[in-house]
Amino acid sequence: MGKGKAAKSRFSSLDVRAMATSLEPMIAGYRITNVYDANPRTYILKLSKPEAPKLLLLLESGVRFHLTRYARDKEGTPSGFTMKLRKHLKGKRIEQLLQPGADRVLVVACGSGEARHHLIVELYDKGNVVLTDCSHTILTLLRSSKHDSEARVTVKEAYPLSASRELPPLSEAWLAAKMAAADGSQQLGAFLLRAVPLGREIAEHACAAADLPAGTRLAARPWEGEAFGRLVGALEEAAALFVDAPPPVLAEEDEAAADEADSPAHPPESPAGSVAAGGVAAGVVAGEGGGELRASTAPLGWIVLRDGAGGGGGGGGGVGVGR
Repeated sequence: MGKGKAAKSRFSSLDVRAMATSLEPMIAGYRITNVYDANPRTYILKLSKPEAPKLLLLLESGVRFHLTRYARDKEGTPSGFTMKLRKHLKGKRIEQLLQPGADRVLVVACGSGEARHHLIVELYDKGNVVLTDCSHTILTLLRSSKHDSEARVTVKEAYPLSASRELPPLSEAWLAAKMAAADGSQQLGAFLLRAVPLGREIAEHACAAADLPAGTRLAARPWEGEAFGRLVGALEEAAALFVDAPPPVLAEEDEAAADEADSPAHPPESPAGSVAAGGVAAGVVAGEGGGELRASTAPLGWIVLRDGAGGGGGGGGGVGVGR
């Protein structure tokens, strides 16, 4: 990262979309052969597929997800939560990586039919890791919480996917009406964060693209100038990035594997760090403790991660994003 820039501490909505878009075609079709905990908030899925390099997918509650070379400690006793994840996920085939709306949430869909499970990683606020069945009923979770006064997140309750932030029908008329009805003392950047839930980065980018300072007060009626059209255009372009892409096309051997039972015999353990930088099709690998991750297939450019995944407490380090 450039000198003077603060390190990111967690993924934004844009980061979630970029990483999910990049990783899905690479790990769809892999089976989860084991689950490990690096610390109470960080979990690693060991992934395997015939005649393909083994992969390790790191999931840190409230912060990030990416492939990793983290050398886990096999001598530690797995937590009760890890054991529950193993019970339900070992042998399951990863089908999709999903992002509900523009939420900072990753959904790893595993298995099919009634055997389908969803591993949900919340990357906002205090974070959470939630496992549900095919009907989104919660089987186990890292911590109980509330999305709002009516949506409880606890075992045996339905996970509130319907509470995800949906994008509004963007248009110049719609946004102008919203601005005109808002408090004139509000700043443009803060208003966009609430009205168009795409994240701070996109709100700031749209203001810059339109040559409208994010600190402009709505009392100045920014919707009446010609820059307003550029603002809406930048927001529409960003919103298009959150439109779901078609599912990845699987090779014939992967389609054959999909017809097998969801609980095959598990392959033997392999040494940690078996994923070499050149062993992944698109080169998406994070080297822990100062390495980097390049998401070369992401539509938004590249992402660099510098961290210490297994460092005891909350994962430390930061996430830097560039283009």
